[in-house]
Formats: sequence, structure tokens, C-alpha cells
Amino acid sequence: MLDFDQVVAQAMRFADQDGETLVIVTADHETGGLTLHGGDYASGYVAGLFATDDHTAAPVPVFAYGPGAQLFGGVYENTAIFHKILQALDSNLNAAKKP
Repeated sequence: MLDFDQVVAQAMRFADQDGETLVIVTADHETGGLTLHGGDYASGYVAGLFATDDHTAAPVPVFAYGPGAQLFGGVYENTAIFHKILQALDSNLNAAKKP
């Protein structure tokens, strides 16, 4: 998770410098009902148990940063993400065409 956090931070720094990059972080589904029950932040150790070895019905978060990020707020079906990405691309392309 620490590696993942560092990669997202790097993507956000790139987006800040570029000014035209939308960073989207999500998952296609939640799996296993992971429950964290211990760990040590200093050493990077995390202890967890899985409630199942299959998908669960738990919603997954979607985080967006950059131009078009406002499109990703709220609660919606995961298949809507595709259409939101297209909408963000269309908005950015139309903005780029304006004199």
C-alpha cells in the first residue's frame, strides 16, 4: 500500500506540473472483505483477515484529481466511470479548441 500511495503521489505531482492530466484512482470491485486488525506504521507492517475469497457487494471509492475531477463525485454504478472518462476527455478537447 505504501508503494501504491507513492505512485499516486507521483502521478499527482505530474498532473500539477502538466496541468492537463486527470488522475483517476479506483478498483473494478472490492474483493474478500479485508479487515485490518493490526499493524505497525513505522515498519510498514499491516495485519489483515479476509472474510471471503470472492467479490463482495461493497462499493469502491473513486478518487479523481485534475481537469474533470468534478465529474467523479457521488455514488454511481461502476460502469458509469467509462462514460465519465469520455465526458472529461470531451470537455478537455472542447476547451482546447476554444481560441
